[in-house]
Amino acid sequence: MSTPLIKTLEALKNKNRISFHTPGHKKGRAYENIGDGGIQENLYQYDTTEVFGTDQLQDPSGVLQESQQWTAKVFNSSQAYYLINGSSAGVLAMILSQTKPRDEILLPRDVHQSVIHALILGDLTPRFIQPEIDPIFKIPKGITLQQVQEGLEKYPDCKGVLLTHPNYYGRGAQLQDIGKLTKALGKILWVDQAHGAHLGLHGELPVSGVDVGADLTVMSFHKTLPVLSQCAVLFASGDLVDRERLQEQLNIHQSTSPSYILMASIEQGTKYYSTLGEEKIHALLKGIDRLEKKFQQLRLFQLDTAPGKDRTKIWIHTENSGLTGYEVEAYLRENHGLDMEFSMPQGLLALSAMGNGEKDLEKLYLAFEELEETLYNKEKMEKFSEKNSKEGFFEKEVEVEERHLLGIPIREAFYSPKERVSINKSLNRVAGSGVTPYPPGIPIILPGEIIRRAHIDKLLKYEKRNLKIIGIKEGKIMVVTEE
Repeated sequence: MSTPLIKTLEALKNKNRISFHTPGHKKGRAYENIGDGGIQENLYQYDTTEVFGTDQLQDPSGVLQESQQWTAKVFNSSQAYYLINGSSAGVLAMILSQTKPRDEILLPRDVHQSVIHALILGDLTPRFIQPEIDPIFKIPKGITLQQVQEGLEKYPDCKGVLLTHPNYYGRGAQLQDIGKLTKALGKILWVDQAHGAHLGLHGELPVSGVDVGADLTVMSFHKTLPVLSQCAVLFASGDLVDRERLQEQLNIHQSTSPSYILMASIEQGTKYYSTLGEEKIHALLKGIDRLEKKFQQLRLFQLDTAPGKDRTKIWIHTENSGLTGYEVEAYLRENHGLDMEFSMPQGLLALSAMGNGEKDLEKLYLAFEELEETLYNKEKMEKFSEKNSKEGFFEKEVEVEERHLLGIPIREAFYSPKERVSINKSLNRVAGSGVTPYPPGIPIILPGEIIRRAHIDKLLKYEKRNLKIIGIKEGKIMVVTEE
């Protein structure tokens, strides 16, 4: 079979489908009637390399430097660095440029896998904060000032604090207060704002890392702004950041043949942000206001409307319907042409962005209204309630403080001799690699972690649902070889 990928993408091009997932341009709809700066029309002509006049991303001094400076100004930061390998490259660079081996970092347990990769590469010691779990929606809350204060009091040698803001479900950290604390203590504040490039556009949204003076803030433009996948930006502020080491690390973790199409898309996204962003995000939030009010009429499905959250991330709780998020996602996809970002046993996430219009949100509501009516009319509630799953992504029985979490250091486990064993035979073994559902890309088991019964039960449930988990192959998990 020739060109299988192209054929698959061509089939997915169906314009009748509605995207509630990344990237933020929503199949180019964000640029309908206004143009995208000629990127699509001139795709191959814009695909160039470092020739005279195009500058060099590894040492920008011309047009790329000018473009990055303009983006920094638009986002109220002192410096911006274009990322063409996504926010993951920025996470690696921002952490490794400001640390040395065996430094300690305070961070939430629910970080993205790229943060864990930085710990491995940098031989860094994590000091974990366990996020609190919302008792109703069973999703992690944002990190609080008190949690950070307690963490730094317990581990005063931490080089800095890394926060995911907002988290995958839209819950924000108490970033402004935490920023004041880290600044007073002379600690680095890293902000993984991969899902929040749009935050600076509206006062109802959580505050942005650059606006509170975080030392380093990484944003995946492609997730919530109308740019191409892999487009991201790293913002730097303040005197604590070693800019030379930062550029060195960026050069290590990014391609030496950067895509000028992606960099042009970043620039176009910045233009969109600065000229249309406020108008578009205002319209989107008004539409979400109406959606939230309509959902109040439903008895089986609830929206997370916690104060201070990023409301563009629409978390829909499904437990009261007796259906899992997986089942609802399949129903929406197959019956209504709605493609969601992510599902879990207790709910699913619709990731809206400025490319989504009022009609998209209306169709989302009507799909849930129809589903609820169907469940009642066909008297399926009793049948579905048998499937009702009460599990959350974070199980209470999984201990997360490091004295319980790690059998050996993360880096040591990663480079140790390893073997694969069946999930059922992995109890009390030391994990040799991370185990990560994707999305959201948050490891449920870290390298070096002692595998417990709660881990095994969770993995067996995932296996039963035929869900693909990075780190599991043919029902086997990688563990450190015992002597």
